Amino acid sequence: MAKNLKEMLARKLAENNQRHRESSQEAEFEEGRQHVRLALGVIDPNPYQPRRSFPLDELNSLASSIAEAGLLQPITVRRHEDRYQLIAGERRLKAHELLGKTSIEAIVVPSADADLAVLALAENIDRQDLADFEIGLALRRIESLFPSKKKLAESLGLNREDMYRYFAFEALPPRLRSRLEKAPRLLARSAATELKRLLEQTPASVELDAALDQAWDCLEQGQLEQGKLAAFVARQLAQPEVSRPLPSPRQAWKLARDGQQVGSMSRDDKHVILKLKAGVLSDDEIHQLEQFVSQLLSHEV
Repeated sequence: MAKNLKEMLARKLAENNQRHRESSQEAEFEEGRQHVRLALGVIDPNPYQPRRSFPLDELNSLASSIAEAGLLQPITVRRHEDRYQLIAGERRLKAHELLGKTSIEAIVVPSADADLAVLALAENIDRQDLADFEIGLALRRIESLFPSKKKLAESLGLNREDMYRYFAFEALPPRLRSRLEKAPRLLARSAATELKRLLEQTPASVELDAALDQAWDCLEQGQLEQGKLAAFVARQLAQPEVSRPLPSPRQAWKLARDGQQVGSMSRDDKHVILKLKAGVLSDDEIHQLEQFVSQLLSHEV
């Protein structure tokens, strides 16, 4: 699916570029042909960058390649007020920073926000597959650039059903999405869709939270395949609760005086309860009872 999405985005980008070339807007330079060298300090990040992480080992490898062979492809930017905004090439830009360089070759092109977002997606999918989680976040960020989800799907060449699979990650609890931010390739959209379906059918509970956390721990440790994540959680919830011993039945005795019941005494696992009718004991007898109980508790009798 990532390959298909890449092709769809590439077609969309080609259409956008063709529309720009055919437009009659005035510009200070030949559109898409201004090849310049820019100071790194005047280039701002792409606000629609879909990639969540840039592994240092990959950046170091790219930096080594640039140091040895030079920059084979300039980055692409657009003018943004009195600065420039990155369209494509953030890894190349970061590699230049690692090398301590102060400037970089760039091609300046005019670009609308929607084109900026589409190109960022296309470049990342082309160079190194984005995780489905990252694509889903990127789609949400560019959603406001289109009048409706239908138009967003159409602009990318996706049907809405396919697009909504990328949104399945939103059903995960925030704590799991936070962990996914650090390892976005851990869960694909198909597994996320299955888990979303389970969460929609299962009432929130402490048991569900515990099962999700246990499943995610196993997933991160490589002990559980992502395609089996939802089934694992379902099995954990289906296990019978550990039987608990029933409390001992309450034992009770009737208390009588002169053949008449005047109260009761009972005990269970937690309490010993003495109940007497008011007026059965005189003040002196109540005092004697208090002394007896005190002596009993202090082991004096």
